[in-house]
Amino acid sequence: MRHRTTEAVFDYFNHLRAGRAAPMRTEIDPAALKTVLPDLFILERGRDGIVRFRLAGTRVCFILGQEVRNREFAEAWEPSARHKIKLAADTVLANQNALEIAVETTADDEESFALEMLLLPLYSQKDKCDRIFGSLVAIEPGLTIEPYPRLLLPSDLAFVPVDAGVSGKRPYLVDREPQTVVASGFGGLVNRITHLRVFEGGKRN
Repeated sequence: MRHRTTEAVFDYFNHLRAGRAAPMRTEIDPAALKTVLPDLFILERGRDGIVRFRLAGTRVCFILGQEVRNREFAEAWEPSARHKIKLAADTVLANQNALEIAVETTADDEESFALEMLLLPLYSQKDKCDRIFGSLVAIEPGLTIEPYPRLLLPSDLAFVPVDAGVSGKRPYLVDREPQTVVASGFGGLVNRITHLRVFEGGKRN
């Protein structure tokens, strides 16, 4: 893991997991991750088997250049990578694995920049692992991110042992490296919980 936000989220996940395969979605406490909330998202696998965005932090939306309400997770990626990404997300849920993805962006008239994504399994019920807790961060400190439409391209995928890197010292409570987001108006009705966006019309469980 190259970015300390990724490490902080991973350690927080392991702190909640406490030896289990994965924690419950209801155990996620935004206050414990307040410095990195803009970089976080939650995915949900629907009854149709499709994994979609349920929550997304403001910087995640700006990186993708649009609101992601009910958007299929695979559609955020280049078409050539979508099948691989679908299989990877399904594996995270089926095997309760952690997945780290090195990512490059693609957009018209813009140089690509490097990102790091982390996908972690969550249970919505004791016997139902159908949520993914994730983070998406730019590797370059202080990078100015404008909300242009972008697609993601994976350059490397690595499943990580869930016990790796646990420090036991609550390292997720850290200051975040500065990163600039250039705001632009996004439409759509949203309720804001700190830096997370909860889109209307979704399930509340």
